[in-house]
Amino acid sequence: MIVSDLLDKTGTWLTAQGSASGRLDAELLLARVLQLPRLQLYTSFDRPVDEAELGSYRDFVRRRGLLEPVAYILGSKEFYSRDFQVDSRVLVPRPDTEVLVDTVLELLKDADDDAIVLDYGTGSGAIAITLAAERCGFRLLALDIASDALDAARDNARAHGVQDRVGFVLSDGLSRVPERFAGQLAAIVANPPYLAEEERGSMARDVLDYEPSAALFPGSDPLLHYRRLATEGTPWLQEGGVLALEVGHRQAAQVCALLEAAGWRDVQVRSDLARIDRVVSARRP
Repeated sequence: MIVSDLLDKTGTWLTAQGSASGRLDAELLLARVLQLPRLQLYTSFDRPVDEAELGSYRDFVRRRGLLEPVAYILGSKEFYSRDFQVDSRVLVPRPDTEVLVDTVLELLKDADDDAIVLDYGTGSGAIAITLAAERCGFRLLALDIASDALDAARDNARAHGVQDRVGFVLSDGLSRVPERFAGQLAAIVANPPYLAEEERGSMARDVLDYEPSAALFPGSDPLLHYRRLATEGTPWLQEGGVLALEVGHRQAAQVCALLEAAGWRDVQVRSDLARIDRVVSARRP
């Protein structure tokens, strides 16, 4: 079978199985099997696929047919032009979260070269590691309640050569942050669980069935972590310190109101590429 026929058949089949991006999935999986950049497939449509390659591809396609996320099948996901190792221990990094990184970098453009930033709920470490890589003096504290997520983040820190500037803390929220960091943080950045329980019924199966539920749903109160940070974040930040939060669809106004009621200043909202309000930022009261 040649590449073009294989992609046509596979894309159609994956769409029938419930993938919202069947053709793209087919291309990403075949590119990995053939060890080609995805766009190079378009100049290789007449290339025959041998039996060994076909066997590997069928295994990938079978897993995707069960709606396992492509990033888990490939073992990596691009974020901010870097590849991060991902598996079922952590959420797959989303492009929308790049707006959160952009926000922090903009708000800290005049920060000291050795500024300390805390990443609340680090997961794969994509946010913390990206900030460390983009600002070579920044030091990061990466927090997570899940030890296996921290293991994944440590691997990513080593892969990107920033392990000496990223510390990892097993913590429920800010409860186990060492006291010596009180008043020392230039920023707290968070992409916390924020989905409401009633959203489960409308979610894509590749997210609901495979990605860690605790990283998606905070329980009965979707705003739980925003409330906690609004009240508990202040003592950890230095004067003028930044709080930057990714928020869910239609949550920005509520989060802004929480922060304003708690006395935070310079509260701002930034939108993602789809023009959805995605990030709320503020300065320490």
